[in-house]
Amino acid sequence: MAEMANFDGWTDEVERAFCSALSDDQRLKLLRRLIGSCPGYLLVQLSEHLESISKRDFVRLLPDCARDKLISYMDVETLLTACEVSESWNSVISDNQSVWRNLCKQNGFLVPAELSDKQLADLSFFKNLYLEGVTLVKHLTKGFDDENEPILLKGHSQEITAMYYYNGKLATGSRDATVRIWCCASGDCLATFSTHRVNSIKFDDQFIVTTSLDKSAVRWDISNGTKLRSYNHAEMVFSVDYNTHIDILVTGLNDSIVTIWSFTDGVLLRTLGFTNVDGFRLIADPVKIWGEVDRFLNPLETFHILANNGSAIIDYEIRLSTTVLEKEDVLFSSEDCELFSNSQFDDSSLKFMSSTDYSSGSLKISLGCIDFCGRNLITKRPNNRIYYLPISIRYAFYLGSGAYFDAFVGNEDERLQWWLYVVGHNSETNHFTFDLPKRTSPFRCISQICICDTKWLDGISEEGFCGRALAAVATSDNSIKLLKLKPLKY
Repeated sequence: MAEMANFDGWTDEVERAFCSALSDDQRLKLLRRLIGSCPGYLLVQLSEHLESISKRDFVRLLPDCARDKLISYMDVETLLTACEVSESWNSVISDNQSVWRNLCKQNGFLVPAELSDKQLADLSFFKNLYLEGVTLVKHLTKGFDDENEPILLKGHSQEITAMYYYNGKLATGSRDATVRIWCCASGDCLATFSTHRVNSIKFDDQFIVTTSLDKSAVRWDISNGTKLRSYNHAEMVFSVDYNTHIDILVTGLNDSIVTIWSFTDGVLLRTLGFTNVDGFRLIADPVKIWGEVDRFLNPLETFHILANNGSAIIDYEIRLSTTVLEKEDVLFSSEDCELFSNSQFDDSSLKFMSSTDYSSGSLKISLGCIDFCGRNLITKRPNNRIYYLPISIRYAFYLGSGAYFDAFVGNEDERLQWWLYVVGHNSETNHFTFDLPKRTSPFRCISQICICDTKWLDGISEEGFCGRALAAVATSDNSIKLLKLKPLKY
């Protein structure tokens, strides 16, 4: 015991001398001599000891709050690189649900509203969800590439001039005077009807309504293609909408006229005209009923037509019993007559391109939104989302929106190559882009491309992307390419 005490005292003196009396060079020389005189088994033990003290896990040593704060400042590339440092770091970073959840939301990767017990038990769930989202975006940006196996719908013999998506089916109208109904799941042609040269089209589970340059709109039976009613006009008809609940059909003519018809009887009820307007376009769903659920208990007295005439969006309030114009209200106006190449209308809001600007060095787009509240009350909201498309893009039009993404189509000057740009609501620049099929002639604007199942614009998820019909584009050979993503391979 006395010898051990003497040894401890001696080592204490050596340590003090080593740390205070020797220079760095002298300490290094001494260590080399000592190591050189050690037998092999001691060198192994020394090596293991040196490894344990030289690779201290500083991340693990930090308090949880400080560690989480540090990780929150890392970008994705740094996080993924840090995961490869060690199992310890990988566990700390991968299991940080807050960081990966935020990254998912920032990038539009759909986060479940409620997690299952299995998902809650998996601490790396949100990291894996993020990596799945990245894979889906890479998958999607290949667009209509053969790797995604787009469905080619063939059958029309002349140019396709109108498309409309509804409930898993796509209706296409053509200059060949036919309408075809396609199943988006299989790509099968469900029906072919002889009609007229189609300008625009809308359908539901019972009817198809088409318009034509022959100055007519026609209602057809979707079950057998029988012509049920013709609505004859004095001018060419370019747009149509209808609402069977109130038995109203609305058409837009080339001479800035809106006509209101009895859907069932085909009687012209009223004509509305614009002034100082070169063209007319009806928005996607111009006739809406507010409070349809209680229409029998509390009958509707008025309905609204929302019309897009190229320079303004106008709300017409019409008395249902007499079709008298109760009120006309300009919801939005602009001097740019090319702003409203398309609009999207749902049960609660109207979205539209409200301005374009090239002065910033790239195409700056403002997407306007008008909210609708209650049954007949319309409230304007100054809610413009600003986006910047690539500098080479000189022309764009709006396709549609979801809970997270807005979709636009753009091209460069007179070039015939077009791109689909998908932009997150919280980002000014495009989120991802893919090429549309090349054409030998320019698009007829929105009549030859449409967003199908809009669920994919609500956020990125395998359920929302894979197996769904995302978009349809008319090609130069009178076919339609339908974009569907194959399920991911893990």
